[in-house]
Amino acid sequence: MSADAIRLTGLRARGFHGVFEFEKREGQDFVADVVLFRDLSVPAASDDLADTADYGALADRLVQIIAGEPFDLIEALAGALADACLEFAPEAEVTVHKPQAPIAHEFADVAVTVRRRAAEAGSSAEEYEAVIALGANLGDARAALQDAAHALSLHPRIALVAGSSIFVTAPVGGVEQPDFHNAAVLVRTALPPRELLSVCQGIEVAAGRTREVRWGPRTLDLDLISARRAGGGGAEASAGAVTGAGEDGVAGTGAGRAGATGAVVWEDEVLSLPHPRAGERAFVLAPWAQLQADAIVDTPAGPRTVSQACEAAADASGIRDTAEPVIAPETA
Repeated sequence: MSADAIRLTGLRARGFHGVFEFEKREGQDFVADVVLFRDLSVPAASDDLADTADYGALADRLVQIIAGEPFDLIEALAGALADACLEFAPEAEVTVHKPQAPIAHEFADVAVTVRRRAAEAGSSAEEYEAVIALGANLGDARAALQDAAHALSLHPRIALVAGSSIFVTAPVGGVEQPDFHNAAVLVRTALPPRELLSVCQGIEVAAGRTREVRWGPRTLDLDLISARRAGGGGAEASAGAVTGAGEDGVAGTGAGRAGATGAVVWEDEVLSLPHPRAGERAFVLAPWAQLQADAIVDTPAGPRTVSQACEAAADASGIRDTAEPVIAPETA
């Protein structure tokens, strides 16, 4: 990191970011503090604007993002601002303040700070391909799934690659409740699995998700089903699976690592890869099979392709394909 820096502090603009509908409707002020880390020896000697960052142009670019497409999380907003700063410097730090955050107590500030290097935002960054399963059975479940897919697409470091159709499935687990709507999306992301999990859980919270009853009704459920390092191999590279809904996690002390084919294996108190039950659940496997039919998944009978595991799953007969895409046409 360069010892030289350009600072822009207190940049204020009105945005419409937040997990609550009234935040997106009414908006509020956001304040950004930016530090650009770059070698300033050349402009110090030349006294030429062309040799340094134009902080007026930088401010315009950041205000455009703050006032633009809304994010649910200020973490996502801060990431987008930091990536924009890399157009002006090889490394940047951005702090986003949300002084009017909806907190029912007196407070001075809420802020998030992120730091990015150019290599992290460019094509040389390590990327992952992940399958995310989506489920809901309260309210307008179909719209909830499509809104969740759209929310993923809004994150500056997540790209939607493909989406399944929406399936209707009977609930499992013994809790009496409405039928579920299920789907899956394939994403490409520079976020490590734990950070991707956090984004998914943030989208759940924005939809009003609570975790009071295991296997109970859900306004929205996002689970990481498979993850591999991008370019890590063929179908078998998808065998590394992950789960992220909290109660399904398997406690452990391991750290993330990659198998020979690029499949991610991970185990800690929050995240477990592979998912211990993904290969048994047709409501997960059927949407997944539309995206990666030949991916390998562990089942009670041993490794199988996703399509084979789906056919053998105990709940396979209770699934109906609505043929409605989870990625709405305006999102694709």
